[in-house]
Amino acid sequence: MGYVRDTYKSLFVMFENKNVEKVELEHINQTANYLGARLGMLGFVTTRKQPGDNIIQKIYAIYNDTPSIPRKTILILTDEDIKLMIRLKQENNNPATHVQKIYRRFQTRVQ
Repeated sequence: MGYVRDTYKSLFVMFENKNVEKVELEHINQTANYLGARLGMLGFVTTRKQPGDNIIQKIYAIYNDTPSIPRKTILILTDEDIKLMIRLKQENNNPATHVQKIYRRFQTRVQ
C-alpha cells in the first residue's frame, strides 16, 4: 500500500465494478474522470470478461495523455483474476502478487 500511496499520491484505491457482459469506452471514460487529485491516480475496473483491444488501447491512451506525474492508471480485473486471487489466499499465498503481475504487464506494454 505504501507504493500506491507514494507513487500515485493515493490515500484510496478506486474500484469501479461493472457487472456487464462487455466493458464499453464510456465505462473507462467514467473511471478516468473520477481519477485525479482527490481520489488519486490509480483505479481498477472489475468486469466479468477480458475487455476488447479497444478498451486496452483506451487505458493506454489515458495513461499516455495524462499531462501530470503520476499519470492516470486504470487496471482491469476480470472474474478470472478475482477467482485466482481468492484461490491464492486460500492456499496461504499473497493475492497481491497477481495484482502486481497485472500492473507490471500494464507498465511494460503501455510504453
